[in-house]
Amino acid sequence: MTKRIAILPFEYKGEQLQFLSHSIQEVLMQELGPSQKYTVISKQSTQVAVAQSANLAHISTQLDVIRVITGTIIEQDALKVHIQYHRLDLNEIEETTISISKASIFTLGERCRTAVLQLLQIKEEKQKPLTVQKLTHPELYQKFMLGGYHFNRWTPENVAEAIALFQEVIQKEPNFAPAYLKLAKCYIFQAGRGLEKPDTVYPKARKAIDQALQLNPESGEAIIDKNLIDFFYNLDWRNIYNSIEEGLEKYVDASEAYQQLSFFWYGLKEYDAALDALYSALEYDPLSTGILNMIGDVQLSAELYDDSEKTFLSILKMVPNDIASLENLMYIASLRGNEALASRYLRKLQKNLSDTTPYVPRMGYFYGKFGHDQEAQDFLDHFDRIEQQFPNRVLHNYKTQVYSGRKDWEAVMDLIEKGWKARTGMLFILTDPQLAPIHKWKRYQLMVSQVWLPEKVEDVDYISLHTDIKETIRVNLKALLFIKAEDNYSRLYFFQNFRLEQKLVRATLKTIEKQLPNAFVRIHRTYLLNTTNSFQLFGNSKTRFITQPQHDIEIPVSRSFDHTLLTNITA
Repeated sequence: MTKRIAILPFEYKGEQLQFLSHSIQEVLMQELGPSQKYTVISKQSTQVAVAQSANLAHISTQLDVIRVITGTIIEQDALKVHIQYHRLDLNEIEETTISISKASIFTLGERCRTAVLQLLQIKEEKQKPLTVQKLTHPELYQKFMLGGYHFNRWTPENVAEAIALFQEVIQKEPNFAPAYLKLAKCYIFQAGRGLEKPDTVYPKARKAIDQALQLNPESGEAIIDKNLIDFFYNLDWRNIYNSIEEGLEKYVDASEAYQQLSFFWYGLKEYDAALDALYSALEYDPLSTGILNMIGDVQLSAELYDDSEKTFLSILKMVPNDIASLENLMYIASLRGNEALASRYLRKLQKNLSDTTPYVPRMGYFYGKFGHDQEAQDFLDHFDRIEQQFPNRVLHNYKTQVYSGRKDWEAVMDLIEKGWKARTGMLFILTDPQLAPIHKWKRYQLMVSQVWLPEKVEDVDYISLHTDIKETIRVNLKALLFIKAEDNYSRLYFFQNFRLEQKLVRATLKTIEKQLPNAFVRIHRTYLLNTTNSFQLFGNSKTRFITQPQHDIEIPVSRSFDHTLLTNITA
């Protein structure tokens, strides 16, 4: 099992170079992220944890880690960086200090990287010949870092500023691959948030991604971002699954990669697989309400309304006025025809929306479904005005909500065809339950047939298992390798999402065994084995083990087990 570690944003003491706080954090994550030794917590969760508390013990509990890297950047005539490695379980701290001149600021990331590897006692691998251009001009390096700072603020104005800075860096240093990659991410952001027409910015993003990969073919981040463009714009899903696996091997942010994997399964309406991918993403980004909202969205699309409601209510316990959760709770109540409950959530929403943003999309469905004609017209007029003021905004799918609530399916079909052509709201069009009545229409089927589907991906076969405490879990039998008894619990071992995973459930092995098909055989009093997989057998007549070397698995075989059956399950 890999070790979990959190790299917190460095504290900054100075006036001019605040962006270094998050930039150094990102550099260190890029080093440890693809490592097989560490599960690195995403920067989003670390930033949330630091914003909530200054207590390191509390932060480590929130992030479920015992290994934490912290640092302080002191800006004086020179730059001084103090780095600490905390082992909270041992109450130990190791530390080091780096000093460099401001003229050598472009070496700061490399110096910090080397220092952290030494603190973690990781032996540096022999460096491959340098093929990726680095920035050596201090002013240009600062502009690139400042661009990253603006992008991470995620406002339209900041992203526009980031684009200008990355373009300036590219103009002066056209062989610097990371600038093309960051520029592409800005364009993808603009398309995803509906700030610019996708058919305008996605081609720009693809051009920048292609240039980044040409300069650095080993960039896992570029591979992952290229998939987003293929998925949402080119509608080419044929190679996405395999390229996500490739990107995961090389990319710092496993959380982002697993979220993209969930998009893939979500679009195919394999909702259980999409949820499993999102649970994997949460391991790297445990404080992400965004991932929890995606889990709730998938459950909603699967019409698991009770589960979806629980998910959004759990978010409200963490963020009491979370707009997306309130919106979706209103929508679930509307789908169920409960106008009174939907109205309560609507009122809460309205209290938390601003004068400049008085509406969210699902409000249109509420107004249309329950006959609030004046409010529905005000909703439509509002988005008409936005389209007139900002011609690059694509809002067809917002308006769809009203007409879907009214069951005006011709108007719905007209609008989603425009949204599809503009490449906006793709998952909404493919999966939202309100659109089910038009799924069999020839116009709809012709439209969605434009997606280039993969010929074959990982097989999935989900069943429901019931625990001893009346919980229900969904399990992919194709991925389930074996189950181990642990007193009144059972630990399930899977190979899914390109890795070995395990899940502890409150159920005895006997309880689980009764619910599984005959392919699961008890080869030992504490082990159930999925005999549809290939294993290897070794040992003698007294002691035998089954192994699966590619997954580093070794399972004992009981002496009382009929060993002649092993010929059917070993290869």
